[in-house]
Amino acid sequence: MIKHSIKIITLASLTVGLGLYCVPKNGLSLPSPEIKSTKAQNTSIPVSLPNDANATLKKGGSGQGKMTGFDQQTITLEKSRRDPRKIAITDIQKVGFSGEAKLIHKQGSIRVRGGNDNSNQNNRETWQEPLTNFKIVNAKNGKAEVILSQVSKAKLRGIIDVSQTNTYVVDELNFNHDNNHVILTVIPREE
Repeated sequence: MIKHSIKIITLASLTVGLGLYCVPKNGLSLPSPEIKSTKAQNTSIPVSLPNDANATLKKGGSGQGKMTGFDQQTITLEKSRRDPRKIAITDIQKVGFSGEAKLIHKQGSIRVRGGNDNSNQNNRETWQEPLTNFKIVNAKNGKAEVILSQVSKAKLRGIIDVSQTNTYVVDELNFNHDNNHVILTVIPREE
């Protein structure tokens, strides 16, 4: 019985000793699972700008026309047969949209505010993004895009799903001048 116990102890000692001998100097490392960010990755969502934009100015007055330009300092509004009007973003209280908006996925357009408006106004969404995340892609067709970087992954998945079959139409633009952000109010329109 004693011989048998000595054999077991010896065998156990050799196993542990050989096991320690094979361990790298920097220790064992097990593969770690990939840590996923809670922030959404930057994803571009197409949006439609209706033909009629009305920029309400902070000091009174307004500017009307089709919004054909947007950068970090100005928006550009054009009326037929007139020179484009550039308005500093810092002078704008808000920009509201109405009129026809082109569909993203199908040919044709829809009437916004009055007429045949088949949207549910309760589906409004508000996205706040840096000014650099919004750009006009095709001014003639009123197509723009916004890079969503400030929403959760779950919300982003929902927005992407909706954008596959619906057109997000911009209802209003506001600006947060303290942190150079644009605040878009959008409504998904069934196509």
